[in-house]
Amino acid sequence: MNADSPSRSEALGRALADAWTQGQVLNERDWSLPDEAAAYAAQDVLARSLQWTAPGRPQYWKCGGGSRSAPLGQSPLAPLGVREVRGLRNGGDFGDLRLFGAEAEIALRLGRDVTPAMAAGLAPGDTGDLIDAMCVAVEWISSRWAGGMKADPLLRLADAQSHGALALGAWQRWDPSHDWRQQPCELQIGDAAPLAGLGGHGLDDPGWTVAHWLKVATRNGQTLSAGSVVTTGAWRVALDLPAGTTVTARYEGLGSLTVRN
Repeated sequence: MNADSPSRSEALGRALADAWTQGQVLNERDWSLPDEAAAYAAQDVLARSLQWTAPGRPQYWKCGGGSRSAPLGQSPLAPLGVREVRGLRNGGDFGDLRLFGAEAEIALRLGRDVTPAMAAGLAPGDTGDLIDAMCVAVEWISSRWAGGMKADPLLRLADAQSHGALALGAWQRWDPSHDWRQQPCELQIGDAAPLAGLGGHGLDDPGWTVAHWLKVATRNGQTLSAGSVVTTGAWRVALDLPAGTTVTARYEGLGSLTVRN
């Protein structure tokens, strides 16, 4: 598509919204974006078109990065794909969706409304008294691009960073002093040996994302409602999962979460 960048972002965002609604995929060869700003503009059109960021109600986001020195990425998420899971028969079966990858993550929940002024005063890593709970989470990966994860990174960024759905485990107290660098984490796929180790979070602390997330979520002057949730980036990742695969994310001392695509 050869329109100028704002028109290109608008058109792509609307096309992605249609793809999300209709369960279809787009041909990545028909689209291009010049830079991250254009990708985020398309992402914003997608989210607004489907009312993912409607004011006055809790929102769902993903935010993370490969290191503290690299720019963080973020995306609002589709509320209909967010499920609190209490077992495979109680929210854990995502077989109604097209999902081909999974990430072990930690999600955080806002305990109070956050205004733009409150967000502006936060430093990286600062969660203040804003987070009231955390949980073990699994972010499912999907794509509205025919080429899936082989599509251009900017197109995948526009498409909510290849988000599919979000499974949330039992909520528990958030402890900002927790030593995440030494946190054992594993992701088990079916009966295979788990992907396991100490640490593995790119930012060494899920709370590092909070200041960036809140600044972005309130950047247009709106207050972010209490109960909003952010999932904070992958610890372990598995791709190319056939339908019906059982996935378990485990964090020693924090619990586990089992889901199925």
